[in-house]
Amino acid sequence: MQNSMGGLPTYDDMATTANQARYAMDSKLYATFYVRPIMNNFQSAEQGRPIYDELEYVRIIVPGDSKTTVDCPVTDEFRMRFEKQYDKFKKNLSQAITGTPLEMWPQMTVGLCAELKGMNVQTVEQLAEMSDGIAQRIMGSHDLRRRAQAFLDAAKGEAENNKLTTELEKRDDQIKALQAQMEQLVKSLPKVTTK
Repeated sequence: MQNSMGGLPTYDDMATTANQARYAMDSKLYATFYVRPIMNNFQSAEQGRPIYDELEYVRIIVPGDSKTTVDCPVTDEFRMRFEKQYDKFKKNLSQAITGTPLEMWPQMTVGLCAELKGMNVQTVEQLAEMSDGIAQRIMGSHDLRRRAQAFLDAAKGEAENNKLTTELEKRDDQIKALQAQMEQLVKSLPKVTTK
């Protein structure tokens, strides 16, 4: 194994590789950053009134597992692991989940949607990517996850079809423009007469 400079790997290179493998499943987690007021006991005692410090916290939820939630102060490790969400938090942007909301999936019933949301599953993508261990808690989860994945695959195929259709329409417009230019050129040429 060599580092990017062609030499032997450094400790940082090995740590980065280890962390990439260690945090490979982070994309399936739902992490939100927020500010929490924490009482400063020393300052409160000194001032004779409640004094609070605002600290950055992170809440990490495992979709499908309503019993496992991490809610703790932010460390550099969390900033690195959930860099996109942290950047949005610092810029005061919405940290909303990206994906197809369960309510927008035609195959979802109101009851099943409520059950899944109670298990911290918000999107069809989270449902499709749910681990087997967590999915066992949901009746009929194997079929449900299969249908969710089929829905996503079909949508992906439809997106590719739409892209191809758009490209073909653009090409057709270019051909029409070229034909019009050719007709203009032919009209502008002097007529040749033969004797």
